[in-house]
Amino acid sequence: MNANMAYGFTETELDITRHTDLPDLLSSLGYTLKRIGSYYTTAEMDSIRIKERLTWRRYSTRQGGDAISFLQEFCGMRFPEAVDYLLAYHGRSRDSPDRDKPIPRPKTPPPREKPPFVLPPANPDQRRVFAYLRKRGIASQVIQRFLDAGLLYEDAPYHNCVFVGRDGSGQPKFASKRGTLDFNGSGFKRDVLGSDKKVGFRLPCEPEIEEVAVFEAPIDLMSFCTLCPEVHSNAVALCGLYSGPLDTYLRDHPHLKSIKLLLDHDEPGITAAKEMREKYRAAGYEVEIRVPKYGKDWNAQLKYKLTGVLEEVKPPKSTENPTKKEETKPMANLGKIISDKSTADAKWREERQADKETAAALRDASVIQITKDPGKFARYLAMQGDNPSYSSGNIALAMAQLPEATVLHTRGHWKDLGRFVLDPELKNGASIFTRSATGRGYSLTSVYDIAQTQGRELRTVQLKEDTEPMEAALTALLNFSPVQVVAGENLPSGAYYDPRQMTLAIDTACPDGQAFAAIAAEIAQARFHDRGRNPVYSRESCELSAQSVSYILCRRFGVQRELPDLTKMAERCQGWEIEDRLAFLKEIQGMSRQIGGSIEKTIAPPQRAAPSRREAER
Repeated sequence: MNANMAYGFTETELDITRHTDLPDLLSSLGYTLKRIGSYYTTAEMDSIRIKERLTWRRYSTRQGGDAISFLQEFCGMRFPEAVDYLLAYHGRSRDSPDRDKPIPRPKTPPPREKPPFVLPPANPDQRRVFAYLRKRGIASQVIQRFLDAGLLYEDAPYHNCVFVGRDGSGQPKFASKRGTLDFNGSGFKRDVLGSDKKVGFRLPCEPEIEEVAVFEAPIDLMSFCTLCPEVHSNAVALCGLYSGPLDTYLRDHPHLKSIKLLLDHDEPGITAAKEMREKYRAAGYEVEIRVPKYGKDWNAQLKYKLTGVLEEVKPPKSTENPTKKEETKPMANLGKIISDKSTADAKWREERQADKETAAALRDASVIQITKDPGKFARYLAMQGDNPSYSSGNIALAMAQLPEATVLHTRGHWKDLGRFVLDPELKNGASIFTRSATGRGYSLTSVYDIAQTQGRELRTVQLKEDTEPMEAALTALLNFSPVQVVAGENLPSGAYYDPRQMTLAIDTACPDGQAFAAIAAEIAQARFHDRGRNPVYSRESCELSAQSVSYILCRRFGVQRELPDLTKMAERCQGWEIEDRLAFLKEIQGMSRQIGGSIEKTIAPPQRAAPSRREAER
């Protein structure tokens, strides 16, 4: 006997229930339906996919079926209860006189044309994406490599990560968006309309390598590249558990013989890995399953390696009645109070550490932009001149948050200068690194641009031609020359450092302002040469740094000069890691700060209070 017949249902009744319109049914059950392309999903369970209105599938658990199975899975009904419910929903209960009379089936909608694939518009910079992925622990050089390869960018106006899947010819065919504002939640995830799911997200394939690594998500792939920096190719992210992208990759690269499955270490990932192992072994491939040792995926493994802390696994929601009151109230538990306090303190420290990691990632992204874009580098030099005590990293960090800023101080320092931060601007400051109160380590402090304040007008240093302050400044500047100073004539710029003779020639007929700029640049050249002790020194390689030192000093003391020639700036920094880029900026800042400090003491301006020690930047 048919098992379903044992419940007393006729074939007509079962046919009616199986052809229930699922979007209408879910709406009647209180779900919020959303139409996405050719399928429906729900706001409550966005992993649900309803196609052709009659069948559902949940890819995260690899489950699916019709209206009956939906009620069984999500409403806790047994088979006969689900069928009875659906018959009543259709007005065809079992005691209906016309229970055997068929009802019209819902019309299957005509097949929809696949929408054209169009990548979302790109944002002018990648700061949010860079900060988000650094927050996830992914190395700066890995992020930059993916950005440079056109596999990743930040979209506008939502600032999502866009992971771009390219086919064998390098053409974009797939894109997956990932929200950047979801550090502590499941977050926004969605494929771009028209994406070819069979392409997925992948790295190029090297002909001499016969193995391919397979991940669930692009972030897991990038995490693995951080854990194993030698990995630059032969990897695929399925963007789910659909094996189509791997099939395509294997078809495009027939020399591959081995597959390493590095899916998530959870029930769906383990089940999918076992099924794929059987499938591809049957096709003649060597297949190995490898799971992260700590956490459920490779990003969790990476963060454990960086912090030593495993991500907390959220327990399932309690099924107890939330309105049920406890019969008795327990007395205060001192042990629990202490434990809760310790937990709260640990959480606070983790949040502060997370804030610092986010700020460091934002700084690194800004440093990369500064050393790639001549316009941003010029803006950096101006800000460094206006804020000589601030470190290059903090100037980059402030630029990322307040792009139009000029002079920056903390709220307290502005007060000392007779200015006050406007109340509406208190939440709009920039976070920078400062020494902690104990002198050990760094914390984040808010600083504000002068445009966010009001009060007493600031006095600034303005060195004028043929004045005593200018003469004192030139004297202090020349005192920084590490080599002999000699008089010269008809020098093109007013000063010249000769690395062979190790002498600094000064054109005595040069106007004061031009002399100040030229002497500053040539003293920087001489100090970079370090009396011949720098074996890799050359005038050409140090020219940009020397002219940048000069520009910062001129900006600081109100001396007019043109920007350095920045046409070769990006070329010089090409291929540098973030540490090299930061060192380049720090060298310029350090020398200009040292020379400028000596000049400032000499001319003793009436007002230019330096930031307090707690404002001394990293």
